[in-house]
Amino acid sequence: MCKMIRKLVLAAILCSTITIANADPSFTKNESYNQSQVSANIQGFGNEVLDQVGKSKYIKFDQQDTEYAFSIVRMGSNDVKYTGNPNDLNGVVFLLVKAYKDGFELPSQVSTYTPSRYKKAIKIVKMDRNDERPYEFDLGMDSDKKLYIINSPTSSTQLQQVNEIKEDVPLTEKQKKYIW
Repeated sequence: MCKMIRKLVLAAILCSTITIANADPSFTKNESYNQSQVSANIQGFGNEVLDQVGKSKYIKFDQQDTEYAFSIVRMGSNDVKYTGNPNDLNGVVFLLVKAYKDGFELPSQVSTYTPSRYKKAIKIVKMDRNDERPYEFDLGMDSDKKLYIINSPTSSTQLQQVNEIKEDVPLTEKQKKYIW
């Protein structure tokens, strides 16, 4: 009887450690977060994250049989036209963010990154004024250089780094059986 109990306890311990090992990382609150900070305030870590993102053409995740992907590319300071006060751009790094849903390219958006509310993360922030649905999200990276979209301190979506995504299938092909 004691041997059977030991085996059950050992099995329970093994199962609990397997669950912990496969759990998403938790992201703690960034105590020094200030909403007015710009890219230059976290440029070292921001560059690490962008360098990791740049190791593949896309970062993607699948949700409910739909593939979502992002392409994030740094822009040069001459690539952005700004008619306001040039001092507004001090310390700002611009990014071109393209989003894809099942291979269909959504409108691209000029963005920047700023410090995140979470440690070990940057926030991708929309800069275009005319976008109704901006691609704004907290992009985290753990010590193993794995990338995550942070949903909350205890919830994140792991991103896969890939060089190919689904090809866009035109609507006429998707709904071919309904077209006469």
